[in-house]
Amino acid sequence: MSSPKDLASTEIKEFSGIAEFIKNIDDDVAELRRRMGELLKRLEELRIKAEQEKKIKELLGKLGVKSEALTNTITIRGLTLIFNPTAEQEQTALEVAIENLNSKLTALQTLRRELEVMTGAELIMKIRVVYVDGIPRAAFFRF
Repeated sequence: MSSPKDLASTEIKEFSGIAEFIKNIDDDVAELRRRMGELLKRLEELRIKAEQEKKIKELLGKLGVKSEALTNTITIRGLTLIFNPTAEQEQTALEVAIENLNSKLTALQTLRRELEVMTGAELIMKIRVVYVDGIPRAAFFRF
């Protein structure tokens, strides 16, 4: 499944210090982990269902029943529409979503580790952060 990347979500957040900024990153990491857990549970359910569908198709093939060659998928401007999806189609889409969440989670965790160095300075500053797709991309520190 594909998704357009040109419509990235953008947000600006303000923080009263580095500790508040890091806490926000920690909160984002916790939320991503929660969502990842939900998606992984659903993925496991879909894997079981996809395996059952595969076994049924194999069994029907042995009985001489041919699979329909009709497609249930349409793509409109980068959006894939799937009508009455198979478990395998749902599984594939979920795997892409989990990959994206995992990339965000890794980026946030790495950034948090790097920012940890700044917490000992105890500087009084305002921080304005530009987020793109939930990931900090620019931070402006004002003293």
